[in-house]
Amino acid sequence: MKSENLSKILKSRGFKNIELDSIIETKHILKRSGGNFRQYLFSFYDQNNTEYSLRSDLSIASVLKLIKDKTQNKIKWSYSGEVYRKQNNNKSPIIKQTGYEIFNSKNKEKDDYEIIKTSLDIFKKSKFKRCELSLSNIEIFNLLVSKLTLLPLRWREKIQRHFSREIYFDQLLRKLSDNKDINPKLVEQDKILAEKLRKKDLTKNYSGRSLREILERFDLKNYQDPRNISNKKSVKIIKDYLRISCPIEKAPKILNSFFQKNNLNIFISDDYFPIKKNNIKNVKVNFNPNINRQISYYTGMTFNIKVNFNNRKEIFLSGGRFDNLIKDLGNKKDLNAVGAAINRAII
Repeated sequence: MKSENLSKILKSRGFKNIELDSIIETKHILKRSGGNFRQYLFSFYDQNNTEYSLRSDLSIASVLKLIKDKTQNKIKWSYSGEVYRKQNNNKSPIIKQTGYEIFNSKNKEKDDYEIIKTSLDIFKKSKFKRCELSLSNIEIFNLLVSKLTLLPLRWREKIQRHFSREIYFDQLLRKLSDNKDINPKLVEQDKILAEKLRKKDLTKNYSGRSLREILERFDLKNYQDPRNISNKKSVKIIKDYLRISCPIEKAPKILNSFFQKNNLNIFISDDYFPIKKNNIKNVKVNFNPNINRQISYYTGMTFNIKVNFNNRKEIFLSGGRFDNLIKDLGNKKDLNAVGAAINRAII
């Protein structure tokens, strides 16, 4: 698809094209992406020792522009340009991106649908004939985990927090399911040592934490909120949920049956998802909770569109709702947002 045709579609849907800064303070990128993303950045320091990076993602530049402009009304922006990331392979560090977003919407459900509808309109004007649209919602996963009260609270929070880090997430579940990382003999030795340490100066700091804080954390793990064998059942529920895949019109019934089977007080209504029927020409619409997991800032609806490209399925575009990101990056007020980005490498 030619860039001018893509711009024409977005303009006809009311998205205003904007220009974005090429250089961003590194702290903003790391706040959104985490410290492990630093290895991919092209960064430098100015004369005031402030670290900057070439933009690695256009959506964060868009949010920073929104904050700078102090815009409080509903707006619809689109943008295109290059981003820069160090690659671990022979791919170019220059990546072309096109995105479109709706900020400060008053009707989230309506704007979720508009982003998906715009995405489908772009697909229909592309060279591809068929696609698979997968829908999910991070809220369901977070609610599911919060209902697993047999899991220690700190572990429920950790599982929710690290959902986007798939390898580490799997390691957490493995620890919870078998407890093989816990050596009972060492635990008993640590308990004896802890009793001795309670008699010392509790205000003394060790690696930035007071002895009192260290002992409180130790007590939480070993006495107040310990792991136990019942964790295995909770882990199975999480894994089974992430394996669910079904046509979107069957999703509420299948999900509610799953929640009822596992004695979880969760109910999904028939009109929960932005698209409710799998009756779009040449588009297969599924519910799949295991999509877009690498994006850590999604808070609600997520989706992607996959097409057959060079004999394999590739993501044509993806998006979702990110209501917390704007305040996380420094805005004084909460402003909700939803958007999508196109994989320019295959269009």
